[in-house]
Amino acid sequence: MKVIFNFHPTEVCMSVLDIPLRKILQLFYAPLPLQRSILKEDIRLDRKKEQGGSRSRGGDFYLPFWSDVKKHIAGDADLSDMTDGRIRSNKRFRRLYPLLKDGVIDLLSAKLRWSNEPVQIVPKSVHGNLQFGDIGGTVRIRDALHARVRGEYTRIVYPYFSEEPALPEEGGRLGLWAMQQALTEYDPNDMRVIDILRRTFFSPQTTPLRGDEGIVFREKYILTIAEWERLKLD
Repeated sequence: MKVIFNFHPTEVCMSVLDIPLRKILQLFYAPLPLQRSILKEDIRLDRKKEQGGSRSRGGDFYLPFWSDVKKHIAGDADLSDMTDGRIRSNKRFRRLYPLLKDGVIDLLSAKLRWSNEPVQIVPKSVHGNLQFGDIGGTVRIRDALHARVRGEYTRIVYPYFSEEPALPEEGGRLGLWAMQQALTEYDPNDMRVIDILRRTFFSPQTTPLRGDEGIVFREKYILTIAEWERLKLD
């Protein structure tokens, strides 16, 4: 397994062999019908690209929201106001953005405890790749929030947005493990994964790694790729 670093700020498309961490975690724990639906869409986009089209589906649905979260944490704007503005500009955001906004505000006040602490958002977000060369897969971490709190400690926060499934405790550990493998220039203890809709928070302190996360992640990834290959033959 080899770790490399590339820097691309958006996640416009998804392929199971070149996939955001949050999306592969969703596939690992999704009910089989949902997993197959996601993989079939991936196959459809691959075939579209082979025919001269594009895999792009109009940009990352969650990117504007995550950008607003950073501004809110830095104290530059209010998340509720920004969410209202996003909804006015794009009706696609009407249902999920308010739920995500409530989840972030709850996490900040109840779990991350930054609401009354001076926070500096580092302008350069954190990006990294985790490559599984022998199985041909790359897991991407993009746009993780990089914050310094009170000038005393650092946090690297990566969001899980999916409505289904909830990210289980094992999934939190796998997410933390992947971050630690891909983002080696940062302190592993500073990594955080948040399941925003469930107001769930994972850290090496609250969800200690057991030591088998690399094996479990790899096994689940191999099974996901095998299902993707099987569906391609249908």
